[in-house]
Amino acid sequence: MAGSDGMKTKLGYLAAGYGLTVAFSLALQFLPPVIPVLRTSLGISASQAGTLMSSLAVLGIVVSPLVGYLADRWGGRAVGLLGIGLLLATEAWFALSRSYVSLLFARLCMGTGSAMLSILGAQIISEHYSGTKYLGAAMGTMNTAVPLGILASQLAFAPLAAARGWQAPVWVCLAFTVLLGMVYLLRYRDPTHSVHQQPSLLQGMRQLDGRVWALGAVWMLWNAGSMVVLTFANDLLVSRGLSVQAAGGVAALLMLFPIAASTAMGHLLDRHHLQNAGAAAACLLLAVCVILLGTNAAPAVPLFIAMSVAMALAPSAVFATAPYLMRDQQSGLGYGVLAGMLNIGVALGPVVAGAAKDATGSYLASCVAAAVLEVLGALAVLLLRGVPRTEAA
Repeated sequence: MAGSDGMKTKLGYLAAGYGLTVAFSLALQFLPPVIPVLRTSLGISASQAGTLMSSLAVLGIVVSPLVGYLADRWGGRAVGLLGIGLLLATEAWFALSRSYVSLLFARLCMGTGSAMLSILGAQIISEHYSGTKYLGAAMGTMNTAVPLGILASQLAFAPLAAARGWQAPVWVCLAFTVLLGMVYLLRYRDPTHSVHQQPSLLQGMRQLDGRVWALGAVWMLWNAGSMVVLTFANDLLVSRGLSVQAAGGVAALLMLFPIAASTAMGHLLDRHHLQNAGAAAACLLLAVCVILLGTNAAPAVPLFIAMSVAMALAPSAVFATAPYLMRDQQSGLGYGVLAGMLNIGVALGPVVAGAAKDATGSYLASCVAAAVLEVLGALAVLLLRGVPRTEAA
């Protein structure tokens, strides 16, 4: 294929992966901005709110490697449409629920569809940009999708929930998923080389580069700590006297650098082989900031801007590393492992932080727990020494 046509094709796959990742981010993050309204409406505790947030990840822990394996075998079209369909059904279930138990089970099942989309989004982009000089920039661009979804939810969903009830943001997410499903059904086609003969799932997992698991450990610990901030930042700020809308505006600052700088960060980290340094620096920066936030030792706005830098740096570093560890015919399985580890972190962080808040009556213990997780994440980066690198074509 000619160069310009080839680049147009790559940009199309970038758009497809980006859209799937935005849908995942909305499913993950529509809840935190509405937690204050939801807690008031249903009378649930901070621990229950944390469990509700974490429950999205529970099934994802189990199914993510299988989803990645099936994406390698079936291709992105079949798995993508299945994931979109599951996400649609569970978003409708959640919006129609009227009890905590129903919300919890809807959120649990939502995790399967969202896991499918997150794995597939990363796999589609990685497969089509690996071995090119655009790899870091493409993966960095993908990393703006989750922040974009979070920013939209922080800026729009908190006031929408306050004005129209906690269900309104869920219906907005469902409308986006419907639109994505229509475009994906009509426009997305698998490349002819995307479906491969595969070994069994267990054989494939044994054949993965061992450093995929090390990268997964970094990703798990980063997400466990960062999800404490993303889940409870709004509630913490409201408890310190801010309105729901003002708290959403401050929390939205977390997405400033992920949206504005992820593409450039991904490119620079990849070009100068600074992935490991970037991941460690992000973990340590977030650890310092959450301690300062928990002790109320610094103004909130500068802290949230500093944490924004970390939240751009960590995903850019991880996803600028991942393509070097994935075999072409097992990239789905590799990203499935990363998604499974992510889901462990997402499940762990908010539950621990919510329980700490209920036990102590303060978010300080929650922030300390988040800082410990981030320090462990920085130490886990040491397992990634000697990550193989190839010259971009």
